[in-house]
Amino acid sequence: MMNIRGAGLSGKEKQKAEAANDISTTKPSRRKRSDSVRDASVGAALRSAYAEAVNEEIPSEFLDLLRKLD
Repeated sequence: MMNIRGAGLSGKEKQKAEAANDISTTKPSRRKRSDSVRDASVGAALRSAYAEAVNEEIPSEFLDLLRKLD
């Protein structure tokens, strides 16, 4: 087989691809209780920020621009 420079995957790319496809020897890691508590607090913070943004009043300048588009 002839190697052509620039063709195919490099050695590092091949290793990464092989590692990404290897599911036979690794166990999924268990999540710690602190991870779920952190996830819940992040979720609550995101929901709160979203609710604030949705309930924010639309600036009059934006409403004027929208009226001009109609």
